[in-house]
Amino acid sequence: MNERKETIARLWIRDRDSLGNTVDHRLIEAAHRVWDRARMVVIRYLAEDTEAPEILETAVDSASRAMRNSDSIQFFEAYLLRSVARESVRRFRRHQRIQYVDSADLDRLSGPVQADLDQLLDEAKRIELFRACMDEHGRSMYDLRVLDFDWRSIAKLMGYADAHCAEVQFRKKLDKALDRFRVNHDSRLKQQSTVRIRRASNSHD
Repeated sequence: MNERKETIARLWIRDRDSLGNTVDHRLIEAAHRVWDRARMVVIRYLAEDTEAPEILETAVDSASRAMRNSDSIQFFEAYLLRSVARESVRRFRRHQRIQYVDSADLDRLSGPVQADLDQLLDEAKRIELFRACMDEHGRSMYDLRVLDFDWRSIAKLMGYADAHCAEVQFRKKLDKALDRFRVNHDSRLKQQSTVRIRRASNSHD
């Protein structure tokens, strides 16, 4: 109990954002509701929650400014958690240390690493494009699933009656997004992959 009180005490949301506008009280209340979950997200990427208060406060500030720009935010908790995850990933990448290897290792690894990298880039691009084919609710649900939220939690955050209803609706959104993806992107990506493979094979001739 004392530990929980201490962690809550570390979170202080300002009543004005970085532009000087009053922060919507619903945002502040949502931030306190998601605080424990936000800490877990930060720990997942950064191994500790030291930066969690600052990251969540930044997410609230971003949401407040977005609302002032006429951007509609329907689900405050989901928006804040997605923002916390994005910022945690950004900080994780920034904190990563560069590991050096000697030239012999680079020569030995250059072939397979390049092939693996191309494959990873293809997959990352597919996921990015597929996510863009979803509607706003679908993207929010997808992001929460990536963060390991169960369907019961997602149903509560997104306003569905229960876990089963949330999962069924998400499956429907996935099917629609998949149809859009196949029509607009799939064949083009396959062509790009084929060109890359041909270039790679020519470079070894």
